[in-house]
Amino acid sequence: MKVTYICGFAWEPKGTVRARAFPLAEEMVRRGHEVTLIIAPYDNRAYSGVEFVRNGVRVVNFEIKPGIAGLVRIPYELVQKIREMKPDLVHVFKPKGFAGLAATWLLLRNRPFVLDSDDWEGWGGWNETDNHSWPVKQFIDLQEKQLIRRSPAITVASRLLADRALSLQKSARQIFYVPNGPTSEQIADSSKLLEEDCNFYKTKFGLRGAPVILYAGHFNALDDVMFFCRSVVRAIKKPAHVVFIGDGPELPMVRSFFSARPKITARFLGALPSQQYAEVVAAADICAFPYPDTLVYRAKCSARIIDYMVYGKAVVTTSVGQNPEYIVHEESGLLAPSGDEAQFAKALTRVTEDSELRERLGRNARSRILRKFLWSGSAGDNCEHAYRSLVVQEQIKPVTSLAS
Repeated sequence: MKVTYICGFAWEPKGTVRARAFPLAEEMVRRGHEVTLIIAPYDNRAYSGVEFVRNGVRVVNFEIKPGIAGLVRIPYELVQKIREMKPDLVHVFKPKGFAGLAATWLLLRNRPFVLDSDDWEGWGGWNETDNHSWPVKQFIDLQEKQLIRRSPAITVASRLLADRALSLQKSARQIFYVPNGPTSEQIADSSKLLEEDCNFYKTKFGLRGAPVILYAGHFNALDDVMFFCRSVVRAIKKPAHVVFIGDGPELPMVRSFFSARPKITARFLGALPSQQYAEVVAAADICAFPYPDTLVYRAKCSARIIDYMVYGKAVVTTSVGQNPEYIVHEESGLLAPSGDEAQFAKALTRVTEDSELRERLGRNARSRILRKFLWSGSAGDNCEHAYRSLVVQEQIKPVTSLAS
């Protein structure tokens, strides 16, 4: 089968292309399909015009012309690329923005396509914090709902997104559950890093002598980073390094919080390229992120948690959305109730003070993610079922995705 993937933003800094679309494309190539990723890198023009082939997947970043005119042309360019490729099927990643406009064109032309949803984009979700004007947010909400309702088939990254599609009058036979997993690059890199002495990376980043607690986020109101900060202050009874990766509007507030608490060593490394990020994860002993109980996080299949598990780290998080499906409490990580700082702090205290517990949780986390959440498993099976349900006239098992 010849399949074209449509991605409405660059390979990075956002993670959907690198962490979801590309590894899914790799898996489809392994299964004998021909896959091309068409990317509109308006948000990272360093990729403009760049083409390459990786692990059998052709990646085409079309050239973004300068100025507003260049942005206006993006939907036209996406449509032109689809016409050039003449695929049997198109897989569109995210029901909004430029990719959403391409999906609308496919819908109007009655072309077979699968829509992918990995976030709650509209009102109640990312619209609540994204820095767009009200008319743009209203359009995103309408675009998302209409495309979910009308697309011939939809792949979803989480159980809540499957339920949402059902609530928007989608037939269960059109919904395919495709949760995230580790990329082939992550598996290879983590295997290499785990063979090395993590003290090398602790030394590289000046983190020797005490357990390292890592927090990586966007530092916006949605994340409630101060919940983590308050929990850490309650948790740390002995010396520890607290390391922050990322940037955002609330970062100055976090810096100020720890500057008033000099007994805690807080390091701020900013936003890092993927390789350096992986090295800091390798240096960490504990990776923590308290997910707030919001629609955004209930709907999310966290690539961050997958990062930590594949690198064999002790994970402390909250029991929100997909997290309990990935983390088995006390076996492959620790889960606390959302919003409960005391319980989150208690979990942090335990893993900070017990090295054997850290090692056991990290070892089990890596084993679980590699055993149950590879793209070659049910995620790849369900994606392929979605394709065949549109292109090949054969009976497929009903609601394969929601039952997996």
